[in-house]
Amino acid sequence: MTSPSRILALPDSGAHIVTGTDGRHRVRLRTGRFAHISAPSTGLTDALAQQAALANPTGPAADFFERLTVEVNEREMADQLRRWPPERRAVCLFGTSPLLDEVARALAAWGAEVARLDPLAEVPDDAAIVIAYADDAHERRRWAEFDLLPRRGVTWLRVYRDGECVLVDPLALDEADPTSAQVSARRAAASSAPASAEAWQSEAPSAQVPVDDATRVLVVARLVHTVLAWVHEDPSRERLRTTLWKLVPATGIVSEHTVLPFPAAPARVIR
Repeated sequence: MTSPSRILALPDSGAHIVTGTDGRHRVRLRTGRFAHISAPSTGLTDALAQQAALANPTGPAADFFERLTVEVNEREMADQLRRWPPERRAVCLFGTSPLLDEVARALAAWGAEVARLDPLAEVPDDAAIVIAYADDAHERRRWAEFDLLPRRGVTWLRVYRDGECVLVDPLALDEADPTSAQVSARRAAASSAPASAEAWQSEAPSAQVPVDDATRVLVVARLVHTVLAWVHEDPSRERLRTTLWKLVPATGIVSEHTVLPFPAAPARVIR
């Protein structure tokens, strides 16, 4: 004979107490994990049967629910710390685009300490990652300087419009990763018109068409996914270090392209 199932919220937490048809009580945590209640208190079953009793337990159940809530909250706090480790919370955003406002809100909601900086500001000493956005070639003028950030242990991520297209460069963790200049060179070399592509990249004006809603959602999602892969050292992070992401709103096509670093050209010696 099976028991009736019940699902009730555990007050003052994001967890629920679940009684399955096997009659066993478990706590479903916010992460989706189930934790078995191995020694349920006397009166737990009655408290679960009456939601009002669960909200204001009395007698032996009161101490039990208090201890259970404390333990659940400790687990949830530990999960929040894992979501964004303290040593990687200092996120610096360079650029004036409203798109970065959405990126800032998304990252802050998950525990990042986000600083919106003037495009000409210095990178703070405590920065863990720098993300820059550019609408045109002029706004990328500092990127050669930012390409040196990985040498001092600062992760470097860049997103930019190329006309109406939007690109997210490979994630740069150290000086062996592709720089912004190397990505540009690779793109020009892969073009069917390399000279024109090089001229466009160096002088491209801002697009006259504003970023539409679908483009904004896709770009923000890509940036957040990339940053989270870095935060958690996810296996996908290695692929992101050599992947150029491109969105073409005119066709609705999203593509990825492998970009590898290459040695700097040797200095010319004039004799």
